[in-house]
Order: sequence, then structure tokens, then C-alpha cells
Amino acid sequence: MTTTRRFFLRAFAASALPLPLQAAPSAKPLRIGLIADIHKDVIHDADERLRAFVAATKKQNADALLQLGDFCIPKPANQGFLEIFNSFNGPRFHVIGNHDTDGGYTREQTVAFWGMKSRYYSFDLGGFHFIVLDSNDKPKDWKGGYPSFIEAKQVDWLREDLAATSLNTFVFSHQSLERPACIDNQKEVRAILEGAVDENGKRKVAACFNGHWHLDHHRVINGIPYIHINSASYYWVGGKYSQERLPPGLAKQFPWVKSTIPYTKPLFTTLYIDPAAGTFQLTPCKSAWMGPGPDEINYSSQSVERKWIQPHISALELDFS
Repeated sequence: MTTTRRFFLRAFAASALPLPLQAAPSAKPLRIGLIADIHKDVIHDADERLRAFVAATKKQNADALLQLGDFCIPKPANQGFLEIFNSFNGPRFHVIGNHDTDGGYTREQTVAFWGMKSRYYSFDLGGFHFIVLDSNDKPKDWKGGYPSFIEAKQVDWLREDLAATSLNTFVFSHQSLERPACIDNQKEVRAILEGAVDENGKRKVAACFNGHWHLDHHRVINGIPYIHINSASYYWVGGKYSQERLPPGLAKQFPWVKSTIPYTKPLFTTLYIDPAAGTFQLTPCKSAWMGPGPDEINYSSQSVERKWIQPHISALELDFS
């Protein structure tokens, strides 16, 4: 390929990536509000964070909303939280996260509570194709803990779904398809995404989005960007670095917050797809640490680079062919 494609995530300005295919004749500019990892059952102010997201997307005249998992477990007490999301008057889409079945709930119960049509599914909107994966399947050798896998039946469905569309396609999963310690069979899945091409040999998949890691990070693998949408709420640091960040009453009610560094304001973004320009954009979002940040508590992690642990959806520039 001789044309250089550029992916921009400018510092607190929009990002843009040329799409791989000619847009469908019916395609129109499209805005989809994206939010990830609110963790209603962990963070103390999840309702306020979700309310701010929905209000912002309404103000931007978004065409749809999509949340990338770790949203809420399907218990009756969370009905009011779900209704905030459902107050958006337009299409609303869900991705199942690993924590959305905590407390002994099943994925089927979560699907029913949220009003999803299936654990994994696809849809067309505005002349584009969108695929939602469920990466919480159990591999055959699963020994416990949170599984991170896409079973053979879903892999076959993905291959068939991509073969059936001629539209530019965006893929969403909770766990990442690019992090080494994430979806176990990610290379198998990425091979299907890379092999999905039109009759002219041009790839169909424009980008993949995930949550889960609470990071500000993206990576391009064989021409496909894999983009982390940062958590709406916090970064998890664990018990070794825990400290109380809430008043005593709230701290008792939300005991897990002390193992996190919350963001003062919620993080979310809007995916803007412009078929005329052949680009998509992500609007940036900036917050700050609530209380001592990672440097102040001498936080270190062996699993991710420190530079990706930030309270924002932010600035990168990547050239690729």
C-alpha cells in the first residue's frame, strides 16, 4: 500500500483514521457515544458518572450509545442505574464484561436484564457494520477465575458475519485482542479480522475497541488499530496500595474504592465516523486523580507501561501503511 494512513489522537483534540473501504452510498455521518468500565457495583458515584455521559451525548446529538462492559450486575437494585442509560432516546448497545456476572449471576441473566438481543451480535447503523463480541467464554482447560476466551461457535459466527457484509466494520469486545494477558485465542480472532477483505482485496475491519484494562493506549497490528477506551471511573491498584479516599460512611458502603485511584470526573468519548472524509474520530476527555496519584503512592505494575495509566483519553499520533 503506497498511501500513508494516519491515526491522530492529538492532545485533547480529536483523532482521525482513514477508513479502509469506500463508504457505502447510503452512509452518513455517525456519532456513537462510548463508555467503558463504570463499575456500578464498585464505585460510589456511578450514577452521576453515567448521567454525565448520557447528558453529554444528548448534547452532541449522538446517534447511539455503546458501553464496553463492567457496567452493572443484573440485580434489582441496579434498575435505576440501567434506566439512566435507557433514558437516551436512540439505539443503545451493550458489551458483557467479566464483572457483569459477579455474585453468581449468569451471562443469560445479564443479557435479559440489560435488554440485549444476544451475548454477541452485529448490527448495521448509518451505512456501517458493527460487531459485538462476548469474550467471557470458558476454554476447555479452564481452571477457574475470570475466563477470557472466544469459543469455537462464536469464532465461526464471526467469520460468517464478516463474510456476509460489504460495509466498513467496527469490532467491540470487553477484553482486549492485543494485550498478551487478555483474550486467550486472540491470534486466532485477529487472523479472521485481518482475513476479512472485499472483492478488491481491501480489508473490512476499520478498528477494534475494548475496555477492561482501564488504560489510555492503542496499538496497530497488521494494519488494524486496537484501541483501549479508558475506564469511566478509576484505575485499579490493588490491596498493596490501598488507602481510604472516601468519607467513613461511603468508605464502609463501597469498600473496594480504597483499592483504586478514582478519576475526579468521568471519562468517555464519542466515535465520529465521517464517510465523506473517509475518517473516524474519537473525541478526547480529560480528568484528574482523586487524591494521591500513582507516582505519589509509588505504584508500579509489571503488566502495563506506566505511561498508559492516565486519567484521560488522550494524545497519540501514529503513522502506518
